[in-house]
Amino acid sequence: MQGWIKLHRELLVKPIWTESTPEQKTILITLLMMANHKEKEWEWKGQKYKARPGQFVTSLESIAKKSGLGISIKNVRTALKRFEKYEFLANESTNKNRLIT
Repeated sequence: MQGWIKLHRELLVKPIWTESTPEQKTILITLLMMANHKEKEWEWKGQKYKARPGQFVTSLESIAKKSGLGISIKNVRTALKRFEKYEFLANESTNKNRLIT
């Protein structure tokens, strides 16, 4: 991956930041860095898939691994539920992967 992301300082006063644990803050920044910045297409098992900017396909395990040491799958699952509650993201999961928007 390449490129950069911008964070607005206003995030510091939002409940999604002020009421999050250090682990959740790490996961939040990781999710922002994982999001596609342009449309991405790929083929898997003969079927074409497309993810728009701001979306990505991943797994709980992948998010935990990219978030670094001390972040468990349980931390990721809890954070995703919390971020959905704050309407920060949408999370559509299947038995194989999940689409985060």
